Amino acid sequence: MKKVCEYIKLNNLLEQNDNIILGVSGGADSVCLLYIMNTLKEEYALNITAVHINHMIRETAGRDEDFTRNLCEKLGIRFVSHKTDCPAISERDGISLEEAGRNERYRLFNETGEKEFGKGEFKIAVAHHMDDLAETLIFNMARGTGINGLASVKCKSGNIIRPLLCVTRAEIEEYLLRAGAEFVNDETNFTDDYARNKIRHKIIPTMNEITEKAVNHMASCAGQLGEIEDYLRCRTDLIWVKDVKVFKPEDKILILNSVLKEHPALVKRVIHRALTEVAGRARDISAIQIEAVLNLFELQTGRKRDLIYNMEAVRVYEGVEISIKKEVSEEDKEDILGKLHIEVKERDFSQNIPTDLYTKWFDYDKIKYSLNVRFRREGDYLTVNDQNAKKLLSDYMTNEKIPSAERDMIPLLADNDHILWVVGYRISNYYKVTDETKKIVVATYQRRPAMNSQEKI
Repeated sequence: MKKVCEYIKLNNLLEQNDNIILGVSGGADSVCLLYIMNTLKEEYALNITAVHINHMIRETAGRDEDFTRNLCEKLGIRFVSHKTDCPAISERDGISLEEAGRNERYRLFNETGEKEFGKGEFKIAVAHHMDDLAETLIFNMARGTGINGLASVKCKSGNIIRPLLCVTRAEIEEYLLRAGAEFVNDETNFTDDYARNKIRHKIIPTMNEITEKAVNHMASCAGQLGEIEDYLRCRTDLIWVKDVKVFKPEDKILILNSVLKEHPALVKRVIHRALTEVAGRARDISAIQIEAVLNLFELQTGRKRDLIYNMEAVRVYEGVEISIKKEVSEEDKEDILGKLHIEVKERDFSQNIPTDLYTKWFDYDKIKYSLNVRFRREGDYLTVNDQNAKKLLSDYMTNEKIPSAERDMIPLLADNDHILWVVGYRISNYYKVTDETKKIVVATYQRRPAMNSQEKI
């Protein structure tokens, strides 16, 4: 097909000596691609391996495999087949049968390519055509996707090439008819059990009644959106470097306040990328999730939003922090508190008061109640100057910009509701050792807790 050959050259889809994994189901689209690639085999010196996937959904799947094997033998194309239980995978992973099938196909395509040619040494050719592009655009529009979803079917994406994106389903069937080429029909394509089939059977025909070039126009629109998406991705990458901090060990991302200087469309893209990276997936990260994060920039520090995939967004001083919520067990809490040890002894005046960040002395005689090692609670306070002015612990933590996610897990040494020591930060002035102190409390924290801040005295 001349049109496809020109499209391949225009978009540089093939190069000399390319290794090709060619997905062949036995249906009209993939058979058309098989014939065209076989025609181009000598011109480009292609090494082609046809891969057929049995998704174990239909009883007639064995027929399709046999047909494809025989066709490849006839054409002299190497043939490999795989079976994968997509219904079981769909149920196990809680995803649709369509998604399970798509994931398994590309997994097995890549697996076969690495075995046949080596990692990174092959391209995957699939038979998506213009109607598929239009169906995907409508499907993703209905799901509420962004521009990326509307332009998601591209002729070249990573190691995947789609040489038939320039032709319609009708053109493919006409080509096969003229060539006298046989193919098999997947009977599930004729039902409305799947969302894409409903689009194919009901929406596309209705749009073609409006204009016979509806599919072509949607394909053109998707192409333009793809160009816009590429530009926006480049702009987002620049903003990401400037206005985002990624904390790898903590799987945490901080979007800085400075991002708000950018256009709202770009800010939302940055948020979407942050959510995707923290969650490890993009599926179901919707405009609602993005707006929830965006709205936090207008709120006071400490405010939170629970998000999809057990993520949370927290308003902090520098911006908005996104992370996976960490559940701390009672055992972990006991472990944190258990590392703070106290000892009462007579003062040795030959020793200097320690300046170690995690060893502190306190005047024992100033203790009114009894010492307690615990986490914070409402009403806690400490004294912050030589006049023993009181400051609520919550206000102190706010002023010192201690991340709200850390505040509940900072060990404290307390005399009722008066805090002697905020471990890793500061002690209360009231309990400081003076020249008159004769009996001291020696408090030691065994190891540095997970904090970034420096002690404030």
